[in-house]
Amino acid sequence: MAPPSVIPQQLAISPLGKHLLVDYWQCNPALLNNEAALTQLLKDAAKAAGATVMSIQSHKFDTQGVTAVAILAESHISIHTWPEDGYAGVDVYTCGHCDPLLAHETINKALSAQRAEVVEMIRGREQYQQSITASADNTPRRDGLEDDKSWFMEGAVPGQRDGNVSHGFSIDKLNFQAQTEFQHCLIFDTPVYGRVLVLDGIVQLSTSDEHIYHEMIVHPAMFAHAQPRRVVIVGGGDGGTLREVLKHNPQEVVMIDIDEAVVNAAAQHLPGINNGAFDDPRVTLIFADAAEALRDYDKAFDVAIIDCNDAVGTSARLFESSFYQTLTSALDDRGICAIQAGSMLEEGILLDTRKLGETHIGRTTGFKLPMPS
Repeated sequence: MAPPSVIPQQLAISPLGKHLLVDYWQCNPALLNNEAALTQLLKDAAKAAGATVMSIQSHKFDTQGVTAVAILAESHISIHTWPEDGYAGVDVYTCGHCDPLLAHETINKALSAQRAEVVEMIRGREQYQQSITASADNTPRRDGLEDDKSWFMEGAVPGQRDGNVSHGFSIDKLNFQAQTEFQHCLIFDTPVYGRVLVLDGIVQLSTSDEHIYHEMIVHPAMFAHAQPRRVVIVGGGDGGTLREVLKHNPQEVVMIDIDEAVVNAAAQHLPGINNGAFDDPRVTLIFADAAEALRDYDKAFDVAIIDCNDAVGTSARLFESSFYQTLTSALDDRGICAIQAGSMLEEGILLDTRKLGETHIGRTTGFKLPMPS
């Protein structure tokens, strides 16, 4: 796929981050007493997570054990070991777009741990009453795949469903699996829903029912505006929203998606979703964090469509007050905005999103649609 215009943007780091507390048991005792090896392990773990090491301090105790701390541009990783017990305690905290679970996997493998107990916390969530939320007490699954890859289980959804609801899909064929710079991506075939796209363990669409979502997030807003000439799409990497927007014959469409790898994967494995929309000369495709990229536009757009994931991972910033301030500045005074707000089962998230819309954009209403997948 060769988009007509690709504009890179520098990313900024928000307070939102993930904090892992991990206990590793039955580890290699020789490694637990090796200061140099553990220091290198922190460097390797930081690299795996996509973090930048600023400095490392370590100390080997006279009897047994090592403490080491890596200061990251995105926060820190620390390890404290008890070789005599085969135990290591690790603390991994990263903000921005790093993935601390990848650091955990690197450490777990190097220590040859027979058991790992993980608590994952989400920190710095601006619009939530509790900005620190513990989301698991065992090793989280980033991708939702069963070990034999015959099933995908969607259980990592935000809100009260997390850990309480699991949505399963039998897999006929796994077409694509990758950890991009920003998120984990899966594309697989199912006997019921056709081909399914998953990001960070959350189903984004299936070919059997994607038209319901894409038509509903686009057409009410576009028809509500008297003359929707310039449109911005935030997210929408699969191209379905762009496909529907172009049916209204706008003069220009700017699409901002943070993850070029997902856009390319969707173009290759789900070509019917965009249906050639990426090749339209009216489209400018920007790979960037929309919370930053939209700052370059002042009252530029008639319609904005926020086609993002739920309020987790790379999409979390798009549910914060600061993003809505930026979005409002990018909209014309008569501008209209459509927002993907999540599940009807998550009343708190819906109310928070509606409040943000009313506070920053103006009169806000809601509509719901059934998505079988």
